[in-house]
Amino acid sequence: MLTTFQYLPQGQLPQLIQLVQKIVRAIRPNKVICYGNRITTMQGWNSFLEEDTCKTVIHPTYDFLILTNDGEKRADHETVQIAEQQATPLGCEVTVIVQQLGAANKALENGSRFISTVYRKGVLVYDGDGLPLTIPPEEPDIAILRNRIETNWNKCFGIAQCFFKTATYCFDNGWYEQATFDLHQSAQHTCMAMLKAFSGYRSNTHNLSRLLALITTFSYQPIAIFPCLTEEETDLFNTLNRAYSEARYNEKYTVSAETVQILMERVANLLTLAQRLYEEKLLSLKNSQPILFPLNVANEPA
Repeated sequence: MLTTFQYLPQGQLPQLIQLVQKIVRAIRPNKVICYGNRITTMQGWNSFLEEDTCKTVIHPTYDFLILTNDGEKRADHETVQIAEQQATPLGCEVTVIVQQLGAANKALENGSRFISTVYRKGVLVYDGDGLPLTIPPEEPDIAILRNRIETNWNKCFGIAQCFFKTATYCFDNGWYEQATFDLHQSAQHTCMAMLKAFSGYRSNTHNLSRLLALITTFSYQPIAIFPCLTEEETDLFNTLNRAYSEARYNEKYTVSAETVQILMERVANLLTLAQRLYEEKLLSLKNSQPILFPLNVANEPA
């Protein structure tokens, strides 16, 4: 693992240090690894500013893998929530993935793509016990990696497409609540497919907000489909996000045909975008694969 940042601006280091210290005090983890960061910059000028200048606001986001001690009683989602609460007063955000130390070492031993990549390229920002993690095996050949990605994508994204077809059938028959549930499942499996394809991480959460936040590690485009910039947009997204539980447990749960129709358009856009991002990922892998000589059927360039 790395111990210095190559791309983090020096001005963000004090904030990052504060954030890590607050998380450590609140959670008492074994290790914290930063595997990504992003800075959103907003610049603006108007005639009513007290000073005739352009105002700049920056909003950083940090991606952390938090390794808890074996036997940790706190649920993973509680750890995530506590970490997120530490970031808010500092004017930043954090996306968090939580694993227990033993499970992390086992995943490293098995060559799990997500945690192996974090091990090789992430920055260890906190080390509670000073003990090294298991060294993962060598990275697989690009052709093998691409085959694994294709297999996982076809399975998970195929499920997402099936749920969307079912949602369409339910909508056409006036079963709007069931249609909304199926749209949620379609969106969830689409997000899961993207996460698996780009990072190797397998999520089991039903929370679309969390899934879309994790996806911002490699693309902001999916979350832009659900902007949540107005009350109406927020209500629309919440209708979709809560459908997983509401459609099953709330007997008074209702969704209008107009709302379902809008959600169908949004989820359809998500499916289309996901397919395009996936194809771009495959092309990137293909372009990075070296051409081996002598040529044969297996390695002949397309």
